[in-house]
Amino acid sequence: MTPTARRSDSVVLAATVALASSTIAAAADWLSLGSKHWAPMVTSKSGIGTANAAAEAKVTRDEIVGWCANWSPDDRDCVKRELASDAAKQTYRATADCTRGRITAVDGNTYTLAGVWDNSDIGAGRSKWRDAAGHIVGRDNASGGLGISQQWEVLCPGPLKGAAARSAASSAPSRATQAAPAAQFTVGQTVEAKYGREWVRGRVDRVLQVAGTGGPKVEYDVRLVNGKRGILPERMLRSVPGN
Repeated sequence: MTPTARRSDSVVLAATVALASSTIAAAADWLSLGSKHWAPMVTSKSGIGTANAAAEAKVTRDEIVGWCANWSPDDRDCVKRELASDAAKQTYRATADCTRGRITAVDGNTYTLAGVWDNSDIGAGRSKWRDAAGHIVGRDNASGGLGISQQWEVLCPGPLKGAAARSAASSAPSRATQAAPAAQFTVGQTVEAKYGREWVRGRVDRVLQVAGTGGPKVEYDVRLVNGKRGILPERMLRSVPGN
């Protein structure tokens, strides 16, 4: 999963996101190519949440314009160069069997669900994957395990089913069923997100219900004006007056 360009798929790497993401409200979907790659936008989906889930995606000019403004603001040839690259001309495809916990990611490799990540590092609660050789795909940026998690969340939103549910349950601590709290922000709402030491304006693209370590919680897929995007907990967002 290495196109010539790089795009961040996480606004703050410390933001925790869970495995069983059920979409409460949705806008544009995308497929992660890695932590610093631009993100192709989903153009078609079928069989979502089933044994034959599939999604295809292509990068848009707007996405590349935003990526270049963020990563190479002084490079006047960035947009033209990236649009002309082979990576930008590709159609990216991911498929999954949501009932068995198997995914063929955009890199063409097939991975098997191996539970969820603990809270000792980034990606707590998100899906953990095993490659064809039986090795766990790390959650660090270089390994790209959380990119696979993001693709799974597009293909298999909502509660896990069948063998996938049993696999996740075997690796997660037991807890009583709880109702998720009400969402404090809505799709399309302008917000400010904590980005390093600053608050950066952005837009809520999706509202997600996720399985946190203490029970269900709500998180938000946010796209920032600086070109970055990610899934953030409520504590890292605040309202903008008048919105």
